[in-house]
Amino acid sequence: MTKNVYTMLVGLSLLACSTQERDNMDTGSAAGLGDGQIARRVTGVWLLSTDYHYQEPCNYLPEEFIRNLFQLDDKIELTKNSELDRCELSWGPNKIGFYLESDKPFESVYQSEYHFNKLFEPQANKAADKEATSKPVLFGPDPQGTGAETPASTTTTSAAQDSARGADPAAPIAGITKPTPPLVAPAQNTATGEAVAGVGDKAIWEPGKKSLHVLFNNHVFSVTAQMAGDTAKIRQGCISLAKIVIESLNEKRGHS
Repeated sequence: MTKNVYTMLVGLSLLACSTQERDNMDTGSAAGLGDGQIARRVTGVWLLSTDYHYQEPCNYLPEEFIRNLFQLDDKIELTKNSELDRCELSWGPNKIGFYLESDKPFESVYQSEYHFNKLFEPQANKAADKEATSKPVLFGPDPQGTGAETPASTTTTSAAQDSARGADPAAPIAGITKPTPPLVAPAQNTATGEAVAGVGDKAIWEPGKKSLHVLFNNHVFSVTAQMAGDTAKIRQGCISLAKIVIESLNEKRGHS
């Protein structure tokens, strides 16, 4: 009997120690006790892992595709120059290049946007600092206005909400809030660049450098075509190349 009592006391002591250690490690993240700021982080803004690495840069510049895109003569011999964050296809004084602004994606959309603005649209960061309230907050929207503060309704859907009753499903429904603004503000013209719509989240074309700078999710990159020819066609070629890069980044993300 004495041996059994001793064993039970030891077991209770160990249980108490493990419970105390667990309590000491508790950061208050349990339901109802967690940090409200952490709980309201916007899903998808931060990467789940920073182990995502880009492909070999020249993989984004398929030679045959580049020849067709920029209508290069088959007799032109292209020299490939690849480094960790760039790839260039050159001939004489001309070159077509792809340049990454980091060796892997930024950890958040806010970081990538800030970096893009710092390099290519500096007035955007200055405006954001002056009017911080106009930028979507880092920690999700307040519940006010989402219907969370209203009492639960005891009725079923109304005629306006039920498209089966003949109402226009595309018509606005009372009580539904407007969509939240995009995380990234549209690009604006700069002293040296022109805003380009429809490429990534924002893009700026610099005619003087024949370069297109692109922000897409957590990625910042540039494509350039420093060559003779019609500037409008070169610009469109860079836009098409940037869209191919974006497709490649989406494919890589899908397999991560």
